[in-house]
Amino acid sequence: MSAILKPEPLETIFDHGITDDELWQLTDGNPEPLDEYLYGLSQDSAYADLYRLYGIRGNTDRALYFMEQIQDQGFKFQFKARPCCAVHS
Repeated sequence: MSAILKPEPLETIFDHGITDDELWQLTDGNPEPLDEYLYGLSQDSAYADLYRLYGIRGNTDRALYFMEQIQDQGFKFQFKARPCCAVHS
């Protein structure tokens, strides 16, 4: 018997009913196909996108909830300082 661990599914903007208009705004008019978006995506980066999505929707409380879910403290600090420019590896 082998113990193969399956990764936890990521919670992303696509789980939150993102509209075409919101996707357009979130990607500055350059949306990726879903498989490209998911490729190499970390949960922290997905939470950052959820933060930005709820910011677009004007739901500050929900946006801040997703900001607080980010585990990488360096990324969280960078994202809080300049959410438009944060880069996560």
